[in-house]
Formats: sequence, C-alpha cells, structure tokens
Amino acid sequence: MSAAPVSLLPAGLRQDWPVPRQAALGDRGGLLAWLEYAAGRGALGLLSRLPDAPREALVEGCARLARRVDRSHSDAARDFLRTACGPAIPEAEIEARVLQAWRHFLRITIESAGFARRVDFARLGSHLDGVDVHPDAERLRRAGTGTIFVTAHLGDWEIGPSILAHLGFDPFYAVVKPPKNRPLSAHLQRLREARGLRSLPRRGAMQHASQVLRGGGCLGMVLDQRARVRPVLAPFFGRLARCDRSAGVLMKRLRTPVLVGACYRTAPWRWRLSVPTVIHPDELQDADAIVARLNREFEARILEAPDQYLWLHDRYRGVTQPGPRAEATPARDEAPSDG
Repeated sequence: MSAAPVSLLPAGLRQDWPVPRQAALGDRGGLLAWLEYAAGRGALGLLSRLPDAPREALVEGCARLARRVDRSHSDAARDFLRTACGPAIPEAEIEARVLQAWRHFLRITIESAGFARRVDFARLGSHLDGVDVHPDAERLRRAGTGTIFVTAHLGDWEIGPSILAHLGFDPFYAVVKPPKNRPLSAHLQRLREARGLRSLPRRGAMQHASQVLRGGGCLGMVLDQRARVRPVLAPFFGRLARCDRSAGVLMKRLRTPVLVGACYRTAPWRWRLSVPTVIHPDELQDADAIVARLNREFEARILEAPDQYLWLHDRYRGVTQPGPRAEATPARDEAPSDG
C-alpha cells in the first residue's frame, strides 16, 4: 500500500480537504522544459535573496527592457490605459504607467517565489499593514459558510488568498491555469501549498466547486482577463469586453456569497488586505448582472491603485460588435484561473 502524500500546508490550517489534492500540471516536459525551469527558478531565487536596492535596480532595468522588447503586451497596456483613463491622458503618463505595470509584475513574481524564505506563515500577521474585511464577510467566516472570493490582477493576487487562509477563510482553493512547462507548474503548486492554498486546475474546476463550497471552503478566482469559454459581453471601463460568468453561475446555483477585494503591496514582503464588498445571492437576478456588478467593483478598486494593476493584458481582443453577449463557444468544464 502506498503512503499518503505528505501535506505541504502550513501548521494551523485544516488538513481535511473537501476536495482531494488535484495536480495542476502543465503538459510540456523533457530536457528543454527542465532547463527552462532550472534557469527561471535560479534567477528568481537569486533575485529574492538580494537586498532591496540592488534588486530594485535589476527590476528597473528588466522592466525597461520588457517594455521595449515585448511590444504586444506594452501596446495592449497603452490601449487599455486610454480606455480606462480617457483620451485626455498624456502620452508621457501612459508610458510611465506601462513601465510601472512591468515593474509591478516583476516585483510580484519575485516576492511570490521568495515568500517561503522571507515570511514565516505563522507570523504572517506581522507582515500586514492593515486588514479591512467587511463585517458580513467576517460573519460568514465565523459561521463556516462557503464563499467565493474574486479579485483582479491588482496588488498581489498571489499572496492575497494566502492572507485570507491565514485569517480563517480556510480551506482556500485557488483556481489556477498551470504554465505549460510541467516541472515549473509542479514547483508553483508546491509554493502555493506552502502559502496555505490548495490548487484546482482551471480545466475541471467547476465540477469540484460545489464540494469546496458546501464543505465550508473559499473558492478564489481572478476574473478580470479575457474569457474564452462562453463569455458574457459586458462593459469594462465603458468598453465591451469578454467576461467570465463562472462566479455568477456558482453564486446563483449554490446560493453562495461572493467576496470582492484585493491585497495591496505596501513594501517588499508587506501587504494590506481589503475586502470591502460582499454580494449576496438575492441581490442580483442573474449571472450577467453579477458580471456587470463585478466589473464595476474592479474598476473602482483599480482606479484607487492604478500603479498596482496589470495593464499588460489585451483585455478587449475578440470583441468586434456590440451585443448582450458574445457568440457562445462550445461548453467545456473550465473555470477562470488566478493568473
């Protein structure tokens, strides 16, 4: 008889998972994949160990290089910023915000990789500069009610769920899209588990969602990127975008409250958590209305901290004409990921 896998979850968290551990693995292995993984892990490990000043100097240089070399993402950010901020935004400000988006992405990536070395999960509270959780969310936590937590690529979307798990929104399952590189995807899953998270691969996540929520867990989703599977067309900063309906479907089907918030980076390995909104199942009539409400919540949070938003996503691609919803694509058992 084979031994049960040893849990990587930090002490103090529930070890009885409502859904057994799911492997969130990419499909590309082989020597080249291992070399890519080793090089990336080594570089991030080195960067996460550097003192703040030299690390920031390298982040600045890499961000400037990325803005110049990765034209597709940089151009997408320029278009996104003009949509969100209006045509009057000066070009110099657009360029500054594109560069800042690259900086922020690199910082989040480095700190996520170095979290286990730099932060003791049992003392995670000492790394927080503030926690603002809606009273309804706290009541749901005390009652052990299953909840859905939705956020955008704002602040530190990797660490925010770990803070919620630390505060008692546990077990916390994050819906993830694993990278194609198989050894890298296995490493990322281990890192997330060491931060208190269980992973659900995006493909197949919806079949496990009800078990998580009925078991009193929290299901985390990042919902501000372009949806590819049965999207809803809804305004995002006044412009139609392909939006994911999963949270709304689960909310109405399972009568599950939705928490909306973000985790802001305040300094290296320091954060501030804000969960200002709870949407209850009876507040909105259908999944499409929930999508529109979530978009408005995201817009408000993003404009409060535009320097911590990932503007680099091509948010509006694929929308060619207005309408109540995009043309339906064949249904697949897939949920949005956390990044």
